[in-house]
Amino acid sequence: MILLEINNRILEETLTVKIRNSLNGNKAESIDVTIADFDSVLYHLSNLNGDKSKILVSISLKFYKELQEHGADDLIQQEYGSLLMSESESGFNVSLLLDLEKLPEDWQSLVKKIGLLKRNCFASVFQKYFEFQEQGLDGQKKAIIHYRDEETMYVEAKADRVTVVFSTIFKDPDDVVIGKVFMQEFKEGKRGSQTAPHVLFSHKEPPLELQDTEARQGENIGYVTFVLFPRHTCKAARDNTINLIHIFRDYLHYHIKCSKAYIHSRMRAKTTDFLKGSGIHACQLIVDVVSY
Repeated sequence: MILLEINNRILEETLTVKIRNSLNGNKAESIDVTIADFDSVLYHLSNLNGDKSKILVSISLKFYKELQEHGADDLIQQEYGSLLMSESESGFNVSLLLDLEKLPEDWQSLVKKIGLLKRNCFASVFQKYFEFQEQGLDGQKKAIIHYRDEETMYVEAKADRVTVVFSTIFKDPDDVVIGKVFMQEFKEGKRGSQTAPHVLFSHKEPPLELQDTEARQGENIGYVTFVLFPRHTCKAARDNTINLIHIFRDYLHYHIKCSKAYIHSRMRAKTTDFLKGSGIHACQLIVDVVSY
């Protein structure tokens, strides 16, 4: 299976081209680029006050206010420091300023960090609840993040685990069937790796962890639950855990679409074979009739 990238490659490549042109002494050109990402996230690259040497990188997340409740602003300040604008661009939640005339020697690492802007916004809620678990703080209020229209992520910490639940909507009945197959594979993966988290899938009704919430029910609703233990949430492993879990919803639906495309391609190929075979039989019949 393919793992989706946690960074935005288009964003990184665009900045890399701008930086290389600047380092090569080429004349700076203006920029005005909008990039769409998963979860209705938008990036905007523009010039600050028309200055072509200063690139403003802004991000818009519909659910950023919910992330702010869990320390997103502090984490972004910690990660990006002097790059962070005190006031974000209008219509966006976070803005970073890249000065082409004041680039560090290791500018590639800087570009990588900017490419992780969405990931770092998401990370705040996970880090907070991983800390709750590490400190044994049980009974904390669940985090509820409406990361997509009509889809929600729930995070809850207990003394011995962190539970992350994704609600997801399957647009087609076929997606439910294929989604169940994928979830079964996740369960089977536990047998091959004793360190893997527990993964549970419920269809139509929310899991027990969400009984006290307004979680939706319905034929096209699915809930995926990850049970993360201290080996997944400790400081040595948490970055990798966050990298993987925050893109899970995109990972699942991406592979559902790929599976459907593969099945359709096999069906078309088999249909073509049938048509070719029918054509051969028809020609042979004509030859036999003429010969007779």
